[in-house]
Amino acid sequence: MENLNAITHALRAPDSRDAAAVRDHDIKEASAQFEAIFMRSLLKEMRKVNELFDSKDNPFNSDAVRTMQGFYDDALCDELAKRQGIGIAEMLVKQLSAQHHD
Repeated sequence: MENLNAITHALRAPDSRDAAAVRDHDIKEASAQFEAIFMRSLLKEMRKVNELFDSKDNPFNSDAVRTMQGFYDDALCDELAKRQGIGIAEMLVKQLSAQHHD
């Protein structure tokens, strides 16, 4: 509850340092989420191309396996984005922070 009160107070006082910290945190969080979504889309398209080469007799060519791969891909992309992934989030933070502080 204390954190919620601090955030509420920070947002009401837009010139305060707390508000800047909240905005910076939001920029970082949104950038990481964008990077995860982008990587998920990239991985999904790569999987589609891989499916073109799959044999019909392949035991790993099933809906169940594709569902599990989807879950794995989601977890992988979220984790990669948290650990600075491929650098998209970092670039977004730099650009958006520069606009924010100007």
